[in-house]
Amino acid sequence: MVQSSSQAKQLNPVVHWAQQHRQTKERVIERRIRDFEILLLEHGEVEVQIESEPSYLVQPGQFFLLPAKLKHRVEVLSDPDALFLGVHFDFYDELRITKDEDIIVSVDHEDDDYYCTMPNMAEFHEWMSTGSMHATSEVYSVLESIIHEFTHRPAGYMMCCQGLLLQLFSHLSRTFRHHQHRAIASAGMQLAIAELVSAIEQNVGDRWSNEKMADMLNINVDYMGRLFKKCMGVSPNKFVQQIRHTEAKRLLRDTDGTIEWIGHTIGYSDVHYFVRIFHKWEGMPPGEYRKFCRLL
Repeated sequence: MVQSSSQAKQLNPVVHWAQQHRQTKERVIERRIRDFEILLLEHGEVEVQIESEPSYLVQPGQFFLLPAKLKHRVEVLSDPDALFLGVHFDFYDELRITKDEDIIVSVDHEDDDYYCTMPNMAEFHEWMSTGSMHATSEVYSVLESIIHEFTHRPAGYMMCCQGLLLQLFSHLSRTFRHHQHRAIASAGMQLAIAELVSAIEQNVGDRWSNEKMADMLNINVDYMGRLFKKCMGVSPNKFVQQIRHTEAKRLLRDTDGTIEWIGHTIGYSDVHYFVRIFHKWEGMPPGEYRKFCRLL
């Protein structure tokens, strides 16, 4: 079968802008963009609407994708602000920009301007129409790496960013498949898992054993583990570690609490174990991570 030119075209993704940034509650973003953007919400709550589609809420730990050309509206609902990891990119190195403002198009601008091309593959279109999804640790890590490379710009950073974008696309494909698999579980169990996830996120310092989680769902431990992984894409233990790691990084960035206090706050009574787990996830001990953040 002969492929169309857009199908045969090889991906050559390029990062145009990448940053961790805050938006205040009063800020409502209404615009179009020439490229594509992925936004991961680290804390806060936002409402997103694309064109005339129904709006959806985004909670901490979830990400969403904004497509080229389509009008979108992002409103911060949380007080005082919301914290994002954001990356603008295109798929084929199409967009030439001299300043960040070249990416943005006002909502009332004429539609005859240039916009980047979406790959003619179903999975990319499905990502853009899915709404928000919970970010796996891999998606979170790759976004952080892209932002680090783009911010510090060491030699070869653009090539590194391109490789990281390709990794991101593969992780998004897997995340989307897990998102689809959630439909397999009953509506009641999906709601129960969602309530369990919310309880973990709000009480990260509690002792979250598989037995405790199974008791909360009133099912046996083995079934709980399979159901949780089907709905969330990761095992219960890995999810708890992921949430704890995210909270540990926030506390290291935003507070002056001791390493021991932070470990205890997120559920690790042994500070040495906390340091080992943090190093395993982040590639550096918590003290070094705090110093690194304060250099940015």
